[in-house]
Amino acid sequence: MKKIGFIDNFLSEWHANNYPDMIRKHSLAQKEGLEVCYAYAHTDVSPYDGVTTDEWCKKFGVKRCADIRELVDNSDCIAVLSPDNPELHYELAEYALCSGKPTYIDKTFAPDKATAEKLFALAAKHKTPLYSTSALRFADELAPYRASDVGALHCMVCGCFTFDIYAIHIFEMMCTIMKGGAKRMMAVQTGRNRNIIVDYGNGRDASFLQMHTDDPYGVPFITSAEMPDKTAHYYTIGDGYQNRFVDHLVEFFVSGIPQVDSAETIDLMGMLDVARKALAKPFTWFDI
Repeated sequence: MKKIGFIDNFLSEWHANNYPDMIRKHSLAQKEGLEVCYAYAHTDVSPYDGVTTDEWCKKFGVKRCADIRELVDNSDCIAVLSPDNPELHYELAEYALCSGKPTYIDKTFAPDKATAEKLFALAAKHKTPLYSTSALRFADELAPYRASDVGALHCMVCGCFTFDIYAIHIFEMMCTIMKGGAKRMMAVQTGRNRNIIVDYGNGRDASFLQMHTDDPYGVPFITSAEMPDKTAHYYTIGDGYQNRFVDHLVEFFVSGIPQVDSAETIDLMGMLDVARKALAKPFTWFDI
């Protein structure tokens, strides 16, 4: 059996509540005997629903660990979750990144580019396989862009309003479509919407759009891209990308081969850094 350990800020949140069963039902995980066996929470009670660490562990049949060291020492691979609190990721991941064991860190990978570089440097020093991603990268609708080495000429990517939670998804889809090479960005803020223009140079550009709505179901993720051959496609991202993400997570835990290049993740954290500056001073270009 390959034992997975979950490290989280608090355990009763969407990712920790859904990944154990998704992994348990996965055919490759079953073949390799991969299962979530251990958990540690920095905060004992979930602010979302009041579920405690002990209650979560009992529900999912997982052993509660007294500290991170116990979890890492007993696990074969580690998932550092805490999706809404990236400022805790270095603290929660530090011991795991010294272990040499495959470690996944949930989106948003880090609070800033400097911390992202520090996390990857620590992992490299100890030869610990490490990666992070937004699950949206693996949406079926983005498969043609993932398979292509050619970036789009122009694209628009849209998602829901909360920057600290959803901006990483929007930028990661943008980078999947456009590839690398973003040069500068400028924010245009209209009411409670956010629009950021990203200039890639040589006539290539992308638009980041967060739409505010009072609709409790939020805004779907949407992409539209024009390729160099002038073909253009529009997609609303459908269900299933979390399952595609788990496909890659299981492959990573089995193989120890990161599914996303560290340089791309570091660049994405840099884009988030610049986006915050741009939003604070609309209609001003900021170099990336």
